[in-house]
Amino acid sequence: MLQKQHRVLDTTMMVRFEFIEDLIPLILDADEHWWPNNLVALATVSPSWLFYVRRRLYHCPTVQTFAAAKLLTESVMENSELGSLIHGISLRPEGTSNCRPTSAELRAVRFLLNIDGLKRVTLGGELAVGAEKFLRLIGSQDTIEELFIDGSLLSCRLTSRPSLEWDESFTYTFPSLKKLQITHVELDIVPSSTPYLSPSSISHLILDNTYLMDGDIVDLLSGATSLQCFHLTTSDPISSDSQLQLLLASCTIDCLHYETQKGTNVNNFPALDSISESRADSVRCLHLNGQLVDMGVLITVSEVFRNLVELVVSGRAVRVSAQEWAGFIRSGALSSLRRLGLPWGTNMPPYVAWLSSEGDEIRDACSSRKDPLLLY
Repeated sequence: MLQKQHRVLDTTMMVRFEFIEDLIPLILDADEHWWPNNLVALATVSPSWLFYVRRRLYHCPTVQTFAAAKLLTESVMENSELGSLIHGISLRPEGTSNCRPTSAELRAVRFLLNIDGLKRVTLGGELAVGAEKFLRLIGSQDTIEELFIDGSLLSCRLTSRPSLEWDESFTYTFPSLKKLQITHVELDIVPSSTPYLSPSSISHLILDNTYLMDGDIVDLLSGATSLQCFHLTTSDPISSDSQLQLLLASCTIDCLHYETQKGTNVNNFPALDSISESRADSVRCLHLNGQLVDMGVLITVSEVFRNLVELVVSGRAVRVSAQEWAGFIRSGALSSLRRLGLPWGTNMPPYVAWLSSEGDEIRDACSSRKDPLLLY
């Protein structure tokens, strides 16, 4: 009997399970935050794992040093198939006063910017200083859909600060550009001396703590009259308000995000009365963060932006109480509204979080509307 049990055990241990290789892309897609070293380990499992892992690793590689740029270039030159996998590149090399990039490393940067078929390019670190020089090195200019100039790594530097001079030539240089993001950069926009031949193709514009040294944001769009999304984050609301007013006066915006990181004692949302009715009616999504908002501002917003589908008000400068929010919601204001984001507290000052009973009152008001509001 004991021998029979051993034979059964041995037979069971000999069963082999075949791994279904079609599951590999599903496994990789199940998590968007794989660590590179984990992916490298998976690449050693089998040729099939290597194939799919390479597609993920090289889809949009991030380069954080000039030496890494040289190593990546050498890998691509040794294996031409790797170059075909690269659809985006993030170059954020940092230099030091004691260690400047070598000529070979600078050639590597040029090589990476000339990879065929690039759709997304990020210039950060030292490449964000005079970024226009590196933008002109991009080889596949016709295919570029997203550009990100990121000066955050050098934002505390006193000299050789992140900077970008943008002129109308970039409109024609990048005819497929859809998304432009500029972060912690001194921006100089050169206005056109002649009428624009064609408007910019940019539909998503993100300016995050961008210091406008000269020019107007409207000139960056080269006469474009519509934006799908405009996201403005600023610590200088006074100058930003005037720029936002100019943009709203000349361009329709579907989704507007306006964040002020420096509080003031007055309403720092741009003069709503200066926005034309046709421009305001185009806004479907409005996010206000950090602005001083009271019932007067809230009522004005509801009267100006009559077609809002989503409204988010956040930050610790909102002076609307829970009872006032409930009354505003029950009044039927903003009849097109479907989604509402609230700060869940009132700043009188000081800032006081709402009680659970006050939250329930707001939720009841949202449910009582003809079209209930999704609250978050």
